[in-house]
Amino acid sequence: MRRSIIILSILIALLTMSLSFSSIRLSKAAIPVVEPGDLIGYSYRLIASGSLIEVKSEDNPEKVILTTTISPPGLYDELVDMKLGEVKDTVIPPEKGFSISDPTYGYLFNTTLYFNDLKVVMLNNIYYTELPTNGFLPGSFGYYFIRVGGGLLVAAAVLFLVYGGYKLYPRILGKKCTVCKALAIGTCKKCSKIFCEKCYSNGCPFCKSRTLLRFKS
Repeated sequence: MRRSIIILSILIALLTMSLSFSSIRLSKAAIPVVEPGDLIGYSYRLIASGSLIEVKSEDNPEKVILTTTISPPGLYDELVDMKLGEVKDTVIPPEKGFSISDPTYGYLFNTTLYFNDLKVVMLNNIYYTELPTNGFLPGSFGYYFIRVGGGLLVAAAVLFLVYGGYKLYPRILGKKCTVCKALAIGTCKKCSKIFCEKCYSNGCPFCKSRTLLRFKS
């Protein structure tokens, strides 16, 4: 029983570390991030003054080279550092919205813009659907399952290790018999030397006492 506690604790700890490292490595390494100067394609639903102004779908995204000249200007800061496949809703204030001289959207000058379902669907000619399937995208069920499951396993491993340490004291500490160096079971009350079951079977070989204070188990 006691040996099984140690083995189970070690297995849980190893499984937890494996899941955690795999999740971190796959989620970070597999997903490109938007940087200035990248060629990107993004979909969105543009809403202003309570009306749906424009929709760009994943099949027909807006494609641009991401520079500070993008229109509206506030969209630049929102797109930089987004991950390929990431989706979010964002609000662009009037001062960062369309210019009055914009040939298409000038009528939205000085208007708050709502880019709902803003999604980076393409980054440098790589579409989010082409991402490796051996990792989990942030926000996906698998990603959070690994994170939550890993956290629960860590908690379980800690509990098992604490419980095992308590139950197996002093075995975990490795106290050895003064005579033969085997695993000790207790301390002589009179001389305080520690002994195994065999060496103390006829009493303390040093002081001849027969009072053994056994370790708690």
